[in-house]
Amino acid sequence: MISKLFSISNYDEIREFFHEKGLKYTPQRQAVLKVLQESKSYLSINRIHRNVKELLPGTGLATVYRSLETLVELNLVVKVHLEDGCHSYATAPEGHRHPIVCTDCSRVIQYTECPMEDLSKKLSKDTGILIQNHFLQLFGKCKQCQS
Repeated sequence: MISKLFSISNYDEIREFFHEKGLKYTPQRQAVLKVLQESKSYLSINRIHRNVKELLPGTGLATVYRSLETLVELNLVVKVHLEDGCHSYATAPEGHRHPIVCTDCSRVIQYTECPMEDLSKKLSKDTGILIQNHFLQLFGKCKQCQS
């Protein structure tokens, strides 16, 4: 996972980051990042598409999907899997975190401790596979939905 040493709101820094990766920082990618950055919560693909179309009216849903895939691969955006099979997206938080998703309201809480570190080391030793990354996501009911 890359370490973000820049603010994704800084156009020059993010453009340079894309250039270093051999990618273009297209208006569509910029719009997707802007929409996610301005949101205080995770957004569905349909919500992102609607908001991007307000900025760039001709943007198709497939373009938003491709932009999100690229942004996730670059670790600028994170994807959360919901129990209904849908996904939601947000700008990537700083540092290593694991999402906990409320099954009722879809609220996402980022958990900062990593219970996977020791397990990853043990699995690497036991299997001979050098584990380079992992993804852990938990589901439950938030305090508000438990009431």
